[in-house]
Amino acid sequence: MKQTQQKTPKGDDKAWLKWAYVGVALLVAVAMVGTYLAPIFGSSQKAKVGNTAAIGYTIRGEDGRPLITTDQNLFSSEYQKGNLVLLTRGLTMPVGARVSGENVAVLPVEYPPDFADVGLLGFETNAISEGLVGMRPGETKVIGFSYGENNLEANLSREDADGIGLNFTERKVGDVVALGLTKSPDLPMGNDTSEAPALRFGKVTEKTDDSLVITYRYGSAEVTLNSITG
Repeated sequence: MKQTQQKTPKGDDKAWLKWAYVGVALLVAVAMVGTYLAPIFGSSQKAKVGNTAAIGYTIRGEDGRPLITTDQNLFSSEYQKGNLVLLTRGLTMPVGARVSGENVAVLPVEYPPDFADVGLLGFETNAISEGLVGMRPGETKVIGFSYGENNLEANLSREDADGIGLNFTERKVGDVVALGLTKSPDLPMGNDTSEAPALRFGKVTEKTDDSLVITYRYGSAEVTLNSITG
């Protein structure tokens, strides 16, 4: 007996192929969405006291101007504008820790080359360390600085200013200058210290015929939590 082969209509084949393509496309789309969302939903760990955090940061003056940063794009942008911004390395620090407000944390400068290290005061590192509590990896936060009753001002005579290379005659109110800090908060005058200072930006806020007032407070830190250990 001759067997007859049942033919599948061509329209049914096309419909099956169409649904197959749709199914593959959906699987690819789901996989892509899962890949993009994994860092968001998979990184539920929050920084807590006792952890160690690796961070990137930008330190800004009280006027919002960036002064020190680990962000190479920001550094390049400011450099092209003619603004002096220091490029530094990322920082590893304990979460929720406190030190003396007058402590000086030394940060190596990557660029400009041969530039002296810069220093952050304990007031600032304490604020950053405490601000990290509750942050997740990849999160960025702006942390303001508070100095309590500490004005962080240096009143320099003409002789003192010239002695540390500030050139008293050329300085004017609003100028941003570099000051040297030792591990104590006192500003070294001339060659009075054998300890290599860490530099810190300050702004000339007052000037008379024979003295300068330089304020060396910072405004805030824009901090990105890169990773948590511990």
